[in-house]
Amino acid sequence: MAEDRPNTALWRFFDGAASVSASMLLSVAVNACAFCNGLPLLGYLAALTNREDGIIITATLLLFPTTTALYGVFKMFFAAKEAAERKARERQRQAREEGIREERKRIGRILQEQGVELTPELARRLAGDDE
Repeated sequence: MAEDRPNTALWRFFDGAASVSASMLLSVAVNACAFCNGLPLLGYLAALTNREDGIIITATLLLFPTTTALYGVFKMFFAAKEAAERKARERQRQAREEGIREERKRIGRILQEQGVELTPELARRLAGDDE
């Protein structure tokens, strides 16, 4: 997202809210995880969530990794969206150019059928060389 877009602040708000929500959800999930106690880092986080205010502390600890992961996901999503839009614009441009070429050919055929003598300039323009 470019800095000069008017909706940048809205996306920052959404990204921040999603990051906080996701880190809180992960914290609650770690608290409810039954097999996490045997794992080194998850066991520590699970034990931390059982303390007073432990879920909030764990959510705060998970906020930076969650924000980083969500940033990467959003970046990939918008890059894929931009690539798809660019490809669609290119297909539209090619289709439009093909339509113009076909229309020029049709006009040239009609003029020849009518016996109209084409000037060199008009022939070049109908061939698309004069652009």
